[in-house]
Amino acid sequence: MARHKDIHGYCDGLYADLSNMKDRLNGYLSQIDLMKGREKDVLRSHVKHLKEIIQTIDWKMEIFAKECPVDWSNLGQKSEGTTSVPVSESFNEKDFPSGGFAGG
Repeated sequence: MARHKDIHGYCDGLYADLSNMKDRLNGYLSQIDLMKGREKDVLRSHVKHLKEIIQTIDWKMEIFAKECPVDWSNLGQKSEGTTSVPVSESFNEKDFPSGGFAGG
């Protein structure tokens, strides 16, 4: 069993790390956007992939924001060690821009 403060630190740290990753990826997009000529042409294909990663991070941040407890007063000393995210019955690979890869 995890203690109250450990879960709080985990949730805060996870959200901050994901947010930092997203900011760094957006920084790479900005760098590519400012490039000119051949450099920009060479990296143009990266833009799509970076945007897909950012979308996945946004999706994961949304899930973690909903799953991590906001009101710590009801948590007590016990917490569940796992988080489950239901998969829709209508899952369709076309819903994911990268051919079905939904991340981990």
